Amino acid sequence: MLLFPLILFIMNLGYGDTAETSFVFENQTIGMKKEDGETCMSVTFQVEILNQQNNNSVPIDFHLPSGLIKGKCAADRKSEAVISSTIEEADGRLKTLKFVFRTEEMRVKRVDELRWQLNKVVYVEKFAGSSAVFESDNSSVIFSAPLTQKYVCEDRINVTLHSENFDFPILVMFSPEIDVQPYGPKSNFYLCERTRKRTLSESLQHRSTVFCGVVLAISSIAHIVGHMLRRHFMPHRKELYENLDRLPAI
Repeated sequence: MLLFPLILFIMNLGYGDTAETSFVFENQTIGMKKEDGETCMSVTFQVEILNQQNNNSVPIDFHLPSGLIKGKCAADRKSEAVISSTIEEADGRLKTLKFVFRTEEMRVKRVDELRWQLNKVVYVEKFAGSSAVFESDNSSVIFSAPLTQKYVCEDRINVTLHSENFDFPILVMFSPEIDVQPYGPKSNFYLCERTRKRTLSESLQHRSTVFCGVVLAISSIAHIVGHMLRRHFMPHRKELYENLDRLPAI
């Protein structure tokens, strides 16, 4: 007779509520902390949501830090981490945006590397007993970085969400600065590919501009020096230039 209560007790130990608590920092960062106060997940970015029904882009107001923050930190490096924000409108409408992180072994430069990924974004809207669920594609990887690094991006990233029950998509736009650390705080950062390419392009353009300026300056100096040498080594031209200098101004 004690078997059933004992099983329930064991299940509560393994799957009961943890002592993790959510936090909001400076009205822009959301995250989770462990019982000892250590940050186990931190997410910084602004989102814009567009309802693209009937080929129109209708904005859905959603400010992540203003919602009720819930989440679950990864129990270990192989576990899933989740964080969500839920906002209740004045008319009773509930809007939830959820982010799911996982880790996976990936082949990088011929070496297997354990990386974390944001591979699922879910938007749920509930109103008057009905609900609509939009999710990103299962095969998509939105953010990814080595497990020992945080993800940093200074460019906008767009993700399209789809629903089984509706024929129009929802577009979620992540606005910079983007700083994501789903598996504990990291001192090193991984710069996203888009920002790296843009930064490299801007650097090359800057170097090209500087090089052109240097060439132009050298050409100007060479022209002036050449002009002075011609006047010095060609006396008849020197006299002509001096006579021109003596002409009265018009």
